[in-house]
Amino acid sequence: MTALLKAYMHLCLLNKGPESIPYSIILLRIVLVLYFITGVLSSLASSSLGQSMAMMCVDIFVLMAFCWICLQVFNKPSRFNQMMTAILGTGSLFQLLAWPLMFYFELAQAKQVIVPELGFLLLMLISWNLAVYAHIFRKSFAIRLYAAFFITLAYAIISITLRQLLFPELGA
Repeated sequence: MTALLKAYMHLCLLNKGPESIPYSIILLRIVLVLYFITGVLSSLASSSLGQSMAMMCVDIFVLMAFCWICLQVFNKPSRFNQMMTAILGTGSLFQLLAWPLMFYFELAQAKQVIVPELGFLLLMLISWNLAVYAHIFRKSFAIRLYAAFFITLAYAIISITLRQLLFPELGA
């Protein structure tokens, strides 16, 4: 377990790629459940339990479909398991980091207090998360970094757009 956590930390620090994560269907299922739970927890600050669960189901579907399609396009379908295990595991870590920030952000908004440091921290966390996704995409698809950033941006736009279409009452 310690070796696995170290592998995820190396992924988050962009030191290693998804190939450092063991190929395991059981591990993929575990991190999928963790990703779902941590995502629901972090979105509870701004939505109900039902909405949070629905948003995470949509998020997971979009993420897995996007990655599967990209792997097909780049003719690397055998990398799906490790790539998804890497993305879902690192995503869980980022959602855990975001959880207290999201609750503090909602509390500040309710009190109509502006906390610029909090916005900056959230922006840095989101940027770091997207950089990790780009790193995983680069390694998984065997492409250049700029192409991986473009693919990451495309994923983010698709994800945000679908969230706004399906959950307009949440604003974003």
